Amino acid sequence: MGLFIFFQVVFDLAVIGTAIWIYLNKKELLTVSNQADSQLLEEWKKSWELEKETQAQQLSLQLRSIRLLYEQTKKLVDEKVTNFSQFPVSQEENELKTLVSEKPQPAIPTLIEFEAQKERLKQDSNLDLRSLLSDQLC
Repeated sequence: MGLFIFFQVVFDLAVIGTAIWIYLNKKELLTVSNQADSQLLEEWKKSWELEKETQAQQLSLQLRSIRLLYEQTKKLVDEKVTNFSQFPVSQEENELKTLVSEKPQPAIPTLIEFEAQKERLKQDSNLDLRSLLSDQLC
């Protein structure tokens, strides 16, 4: 019986030792895995920051070029506006201006004239909506 207890204690110690050994190895494997994950995350972070910097540089270059284009366009527009009055008027333009000024402009009807014309049209037209609809319904 003493031998059985001895083997039982040795077996229990072996099981406990194995459990401790597995726990320590698992902890070590987890530590190595965590370190690998941390390194991978650091590499991703560096590549993301590098990409962010290059995009920021590209955007700043694009913004600078847009500003230059805006300034050049504004300068050209300002020059054209100031120089527009200095262009000589051609003979055709003068003739067109005189023709337009000589041509009588039609008068814009007043509200009273518009109402009178509306009444005249009503009186001229003997057909009303009811008679049109009754003919179609029959």
